[in-house]
Amino acid sequence: MCRLIESIYLNNGTFRNLTYHQLRMENSSKEIFSSPNKWTFENILRAFAFPQSGLFKVRVVYDEQVKQVEFVPYQPKPVKSLKLIFSDSICYSHKFENRKALNELFVQRGNCDDIIIVKNGFVTDASYANLIFRKDNNWYAPTTFLLNGTMRAFLINTGRVTVTEIRVEDLVRYEACKLVNSMLGMEAPEILISSIE
Repeated sequence: MCRLIESIYLNNGTFRNLTYHQLRMENSSKEIFSSPNKWTFENILRAFAFPQSGLFKVRVVYDEQVKQVEFVPYQPKPVKSLKLIFSDSICYSHKFENRKALNELFVQRGNCDDIIIVKNGFVTDASYANLIFRKDNNWYAPTTFLLNGTMRAFLINTGRVTVTEIRVEDLVRYEACKLVNSMLGMEAPEILISSIE
């Protein structure tokens, strides 16, 4: 049976965007396991003596049941350059534990820190994050994501980011981008478009 993961932000004893993680877990469970799971992240995580100070990535591995919960101290990886990698066959619509297809693209990054995956001519995601792009002090997310990330959904729902179609040739119209995921929100560092190979 395939296993999925959720990576949840925990800072000084407070979890972020749990409702978004819960919704994604329920949607994935209905689609993959044909029935909604009977547990909630709130109940699972509150059963642990979780850290009350510091920044942690909480890694929950599950199928129809929770298999593993880890609290890992978190330090963002510095990303200053990105490489365009083209794959029309890539599919990662659920947050699977098995990241083989993504890892195969990531190793093609050369000297760059991460990748921008281009599918059928459209910008999608980085290897471990969604992408948002800045133009004229406004932020935009591509309509063509691989995985609908919890931070991406939060930023769109709160009006901080607008969804738009972004083809690979449109990148020159933007000034910078950010990698956003459960651990990285609008505070993520900007990467200049000129730093994309």
